[in-house]
Amino acid sequence: MLDGGENQSGGTGGYKADPDFDAAKDQAFRMAEGELRSFVERVERLNSEKQDIADQTKEVFAEAKGRGYDVKALKRVIALRKLEADELAEQEAVVGVYREVLGF
Repeated sequence: MLDGGENQSGGTGGYKADPDFDAAKDQAFRMAEGELRSFVERVERLNSEKQDIADQTKEVFAEAKGRGYDVKALKRVIALRKLEADELAEQEAVVGVYREVLGF
């Protein structure tokens, strides 16, 4: 009787040991591990940069508020500047209609 899952040829699981296969498998694992680590580190670095930019943006709005500007209006102007001219005109027209209907 055989113990520990060994077959009659002395290998495990019915397969003969293959050092070349094992080496290639280990190399592929190390490559995948390195690539995965690289992706994770890049995303972490980008998230850190994104947080730095958010902090700087907050400082600019705080400075504008300190100089007497309305931060909500400033944010709205910035959002409007991102729109294409025709999209902006369409939004303004719709808002104008809604304001007129609501009486203000």
